[in-house]
Amino acid sequence: MKNGMGEDVEARVSRWLTIVSVTLLAAIAHAQTVPTLDSVLARFARIEGLTLHFREEKRIALLTMPLVTEGTLAYARPSRLARRAGSEIVLIDGAALRMSDAGHEQHIDLASQPIVRSFVDSFRALLAGDRRALEESYTITFATTAPTWSITLTPRGVPLSRFLASIEFHGTGDVLDRMVMNEVSGDVTTTTFSEVDDHHRFTSDEAARVFALH
Repeated sequence: MKNGMGEDVEARVSRWLTIVSVTLLAAIAHAQTVPTLDSVLARFARIEGLTLHFREEKRIALLTMPLVTEGTLAYARPSRLARRAGSEIVLIDGAALRMSDAGHEQHIDLASQPIVRSFVDSFRALLAGDRRALEESYTITFATTAPTWSITLTPRGVPLSRFLASIEFHGTGDVLDRMVMNEVSGDVTTTTFSEVDDHHRFTSDEAARVFALH
């Protein structure tokens, strides 16, 4: 699906989900006990900054092999995110989404993209630990069979349900193993992560470098 500017909205939403869901993975990763939903949300609310490495595999129905992407993610509260993978950089800062690929920049006002904005608002609620706001957009299911556990977010309605079937988070003990994003189209994206620093404190110089399109 494309907007009036010829941009692929679903691809842009997928980038956003990757950015924020990887942040979600990192927030859970070092919990000391198998979390309840409320303890997970409480941990999100305490994260001030993080850096990590991610590996993403996207399986598309028409392709026999998955598309594999590796890169880094940086997050600084309350709403600054930077995803770098090869020559591509995706930045979220407040109501603006900016992208650069091999020096070609694109700026997007989230207010003009209701599907993308809906994802942004939902995940901001998640990272803020705001369960009530999150439940306005998703049905949340938490399950555990010790030592494994899972959290599933299922959209309650449009516009989220037009694109996303569910997001699953799977862990063992105090370590989250993977995130699985199931799209309505049948595409499935699985993300794992490593080298997580969820107590990162960015200096002003570092933040200026990390959260920039270069």
